Amino acid sequence: MDIPKGEGKTRPLGIPVISDKLVQGAAAKVLEAIYEQDFCSSSYGYRPNISAHAAIKDLSKELNFGDYSYIVEADIKGFFQNINHTWLIRMLEQRIEDRAFLGLIKKWLRAGILKQDGEVEHPVTGSPQGGSSAQY
Repeated sequence: MDIPKGEGKTRPLGIPVISDKLVQGAAAKVLEAIYEQDFCSSSYGYRPNISAHAAIKDLSKELNFGDYSYIVEADIKGFFQNINHTWLIRMLEQRIEDRAFLGLIKKWLRAGILKQDGEVEHPVTGSPQGGSSAQY
């Protein structure tokens, strides 16, 4: 299903069934255990026990008391829609040897997206948003 994104654009929304959500949540915990140690402390996106509120608090402190005279805002447009499946799997293979686990991730990336006209689209890039999200 596509949801409106603004300016007439849409993005795919993936809503897995409950059993898939449970498996995806477990997979997210495995990936977190592998990769969390690599992230910078100043990285706030999709991290356990770190929220947008923490980012705002830290940014406010830096802007009020730090030695800054300007701020730059950036956004990566269409990031999730343009994830290259081949490169993502190659990156995961550098740290994960479990073929079954990698196969499961490949299946999720290729899962069909039900369009409003009833047709199922099988993407070659991107990852629909709206799947499992761990509770942080």
